[in-house]
Amino acid sequence: MPPFFLPYIHQTNRTMSYLSFSRFSVFGALILCALSFTACLKEPDFGVDNPNQPEKARARIEITDAPIDDPNVSGVFVTVADVKINGKSWAGFSGIATFNLLALQQGSTRLLGEGELEAGTYDDIVLVLQTDKDANGNSPGCYVVDGQGAKHAISGSSSMSIRTNGMIATTTGATTAAVIDFDLRRSVVYQQDSQTEYKFVTEAELAGALRIMEKESTGSISGHVSDGVSGSEKIIVYAYDKGDFEADEKFPQGPSSILFKNAVSSTVVQSDGTFKMAFMESGNYELHFISYTQNAQGQLQARGELQMNVLGTVLANLLDVQVSTGDNTEIDLKVSALLFF
Repeated sequence: MPPFFLPYIHQTNRTMSYLSFSRFSVFGALILCALSFTACLKEPDFGVDNPNQPEKARARIEITDAPIDDPNVSGVFVTVADVKINGKSWAGFSGIATFNLLALQQGSTRLLGEGELEAGTYDDIVLVLQTDKDANGNSPGCYVVDGQGAKHAISGSSSMSIRTNGMIATTTGATTAAVIDFDLRRSVVYQQDSQTEYKFVTEAELAGALRIMEKESTGSISGHVSDGVSGSEKIIVYAYDKGDFEADEKFPQGPSSILFKNAVSSTVVQSDGTFKMAFMESGNYELHFISYTQNAQGQLQARGELQMNVLGTVLANLLDVQVSTGDNTEIDLKVSALLFF
């Protein structure tokens, strides 16, 4: 090749090298920017500013019981097969279990499960009961044990879903402790014309028999009753939201003939005169002490309402009992009279 072409070729090579380097530099810069942008997008953000990242929280759900007003019953066993929240089985549920609800009174509880929930408010919490088989596969799954130790199946469909009343709220980075109060006396009744066979109340009535609340928002009511005048064989105290007690509460109501149907909670006064209502949400309540006796079949029958003298000065009115979060309201009472129904 003639020599006069060499400078041209060298210049061309330098130009090409420069252009290649420039293109590489621009391309590299673009890649670095893209990587940086991608890294920013993938940066984990668990705060409220990232709507695509669910906020994780935890819930711990326990169960307790309000008593069944039947002296012939020594145990009420239920089999919980599932816990559903917002229509989905909750992964925190401990697994199918059979336990004696009657043993969970006056603050005793049984753990149903603990696990993650997205932060938020939940008012659709359902217990699924298995009535035909218990946790070990034996029949029945839900049953009453009488005073002689005999089992009596509680009739109902093989699987029953019971929605709880109330709501809970979960918070990011915290565990919400909640408790379900399963009111047995409003849930299980005798079959018609039978003193040995039991059934669940209607679906509509069951919907009012379970309430769920956050434990942190509850207090309790406890006290002592001195009774030397009424001759009561059993005393049961019923708590109503202030102003909700009506005269017809003392009569059987609804398809299942439930007494004191709209009481928020109830408890039995023990043989030593003591009583306790646990897991009462903060608010104002009225208390009604009812005297019972047993009939010829051994069933409890309400006789009338006890009139009380309130001892001390802490509480002066049983129709306005205040419960505060985390506190126990104590009441010392003496029966002064019995107003027969």
